[in-house]
Amino acid sequence: MIMEAAGRPAPFIVSVEHGHAGFVGWLVNTVIGVGLWLLPLNRERFPEAQGRYPEGAVRVAYFALNLGLVARLLCEPWFDATKAAAAGVLLILSALAQLLGIGTAAWVLWQRVFPPPLRPGL
Repeated sequence: MIMEAAGRPAPFIVSVEHGHAGFVGWLVNTVIGVGLWLLPLNRERFPEAQGRYPEGAVRVAYFALNLGLVARLLCEPWFDATKAAAAGVLLILSALAQLLGIGTAAWVLWQRVFPPPLRPGL
């Protein structure tokens, strides 16, 4: 808005980064947080945490998701402007970190909702 008021439109990458920061930085983190708070406890699977979740896995999800987000917010404009190979590699690593974070959070939340399958004889 400020750039438009000055008569200079913002580069397209600014809107891309703004959207990604809002979606991953706010919405995905909020969904994970509400899921961890709201979903039913599983005291049989996680007795050490009174049924909540394994804290280490949730920390991995949080740091992977948010460090991946920060890396993307820094590397994507760099890659867009220069097409540098290092920026491209870091951009791919940031995407993988975000996928790791979301996947880990989904695994933890899945464990709280669905019990493990019954295996006769175990």
